[in-house]
Amino acid sequence: MLSARHKRAIALSLLLAAALYLLVAFNAGYSKILTAIAQVDSHIWCILLGGSLLNYSLRFLRWQFFLQHFGHRLPGYLHFSYYLAGFALTTTPGKAGEIIRSVLLRPHAVPYANSIACFFTERLLDVVVLTLMAASSILAFDGYRGFILAVVLLLVLVLAFLRCARCHVWMRFWQRRIRIRRLRQMAWHLLNLLGKARELFQLRTFYTGLLLGMLAWSAQGITFMVLLDHTGNHLPFIIAMGIYAISLLIGAASFLPGGVGSTELAMYLLLRANAVDETTALIIPLITRLTTLWFAVSLGLLATTYLSARRQHSQSGA
Repeated sequence: MLSARHKRAIALSLLLAAALYLLVAFNAGYSKILTAIAQVDSHIWCILLGGSLLNYSLRFLRWQFFLQHFGHRLPGYLHFSYYLAGFALTTTPGKAGEIIRSVLLRPHAVPYANSIACFFTERLLDVVVLTLMAASSILAFDGYRGFILAVVLLLVLVLAFLRCARCHVWMRFWQRRIRIRRLRQMAWHLLNLLGKARELFQLRTFYTGLLLGMLAWSAQGITFMVLLDHTGNHLPFIIAMGIYAISLLIGAASFLPGGVGSTELAMYLLLRANAVDETTALIIPLITRLTTLWFAVSLGLLATTYLSARRQHSQSGA
């Protein structure tokens, strides 16, 4: 299920994360880190993991809704396994490795253009949702206003471009005039992908996807706030959501594998700016990422193991 290149990407991201977290533990002191983690009750861990599962389930419903828009229907349990398998490569830059779902869906007569358009739309909607969450707290974070406003402006331009039928006609006009055959074919595939994505940005599909995304990321943000409250840091709802959203946006903008390092650092700085003590500000990003990013990677690896065993069983039966 995973090529040697994919396995190297996972191993590299794990090594990078391990090195980063060990460095944090070394600088802060192992005893402080372990003591702080031990003070997190088991039911809080369950809430954090439950919030992540709810997030993944809602995003899967959105993914399934997008594919059904193109007329593709698969058995729920199998399709959910394919969706989770993409998380095994979520630590690739920009989560691009999650496109492995397109490879898994191809035997079910799902064209690459359709599944990649769904992936592109998913990622863009996630950025829209996180930007809305971040923008709601823009007045509280002076140093990040420029970053948030830049993301908002970029999103407005991208969404306007995708909704512009005249822009698509104009690009088709110039694509047919490219003289180099290979470049002309690449441009054709790109425009075909954008055309499929444009279908998903019609009002009904767009707002349905946006609503599911809002529910998914709000659930994740609420569990982040639960963790803050449990550690004695009672921040306002909008501030907590803003810290979580801005951290993820900075991680995505860094294009580091899974945003490892950049997301944690941004979260630490934002927590410290809101009077959270240093040890807690170090612990919260580590626990948050363990129960979100690395939990997703673990589920993805389990899903790929299941799908590999399923394929081997069907081949042996044949």
